[in-house]
Amino acid sequence: MSLRISYAPYRLLFKHPFETSHGVRDGTDSMFIRIEENGVAGYGEVTLPPYLEEKPDAVLQRLRAVAVRAPGSIAELLHLLDDHQLFGHGSMGCRNGLFLAALDTLGKASHRTAVQILNICELKSSVTLVTLGITPLEHLQDKLRELPQSGGLKLKVGHAGSKAMILAVKQLDARPIFLDANQGLSSVEQTMDLLESAGSRLLGMEQPFPVNDILNQTELQGKIKACVYGDESIQGEFELEHSLKLFNGVNIKLIKCGGLDRAKAMALRAGELGLKVMLGSMSESSLGCTAMAHLAGQADIVDLDGPWLIKNDPFEGMDMRNGKLIMPDKPGIGAVLKAELDFSPICA
Repeated sequence: MSLRISYAPYRLLFKHPFETSHGVRDGTDSMFIRIEENGVAGYGEVTLPPYLEEKPDAVLQRLRAVAVRAPGSIAELLHLLDDHQLFGHGSMGCRNGLFLAALDTLGKASHRTAVQILNICELKSSVTLVTLGITPLEHLQDKLRELPQSGGLKLKVGHAGSKAMILAVKQLDARPIFLDANQGLSSVEQTMDLLESAGSRLLGMEQPFPVNDILNQTELQGKIKACVYGDESIQGEFELEHSLKLFNGVNIKLIKCGGLDRAKAMALRAGELGLKVMLGSMSESSLGCTAMAHLAGQADIVDLDGPWLIKNDPFEGMDMRNGKLIMPDKPGIGAVLKAELDFSPICA
């Protein structure tokens, strides 16, 4: 019997408006994918923040292009996912959604976890992060109370009150601090001032400058000992080697690289090159974050906090207790659909 592929558009909504240097938004447009084979259904996720080139309409068009090829099995679909003409630039979100749905279906059918199928090894003990968006100082304490007890706090910086926010958080919370500028900084001096504000609590920093600002990033690397992770500057495995003079860490995201298989390959290659590894997300639901969390043993930092920031998460999966991830004991990805999603079949 041929595979049945269907999709459900969905908007994930934040509990509170979420502000970064990109701006403020109340949620993220997403698309959930379901694959059914021989009565077994698996799920994947494509979550697309507005700053990405890939849009929901493009994902739907790509899904229809897959339907034209009429894959008759999971194996045939996985083969299609390595077709670079079908899944080239600007289609990594769609590839990720299909790969996760295929992986989930395969795991459920064979009673194996994603870790077993992909042969993922536990190599490291990672630090978990939860994110605090740009927040007025008078609201910091309330926002901090809502967050789970993670191993560290990730603070969004790159705004006029960044330094004051860092100093206030240090007074209110004892956790280590990780700074994420989302390309929002413009000078080495400004960046070093923020790093020094975090002091001995600093875990690292993510993407201080715009992708094309190589001069500032190179100068910063020569002046500091802190680990700076590349995010927007490193989209896939092929960019890791070119980033060695600019960054000493990489933030790997499923929507950027195109799937858990590619994320695993990136983590392994980063380790070979001496880069630290961070697992990030695009504020995905418990489905996408649980999928990525299977790689936690290959990462130094795990930043998969979507489930704690979203108020209408349609899945349930991993949990966090005392700063440690607790993974579900279930086959496939391990996340379970808990809401009614309106799936429509993909027609060629």
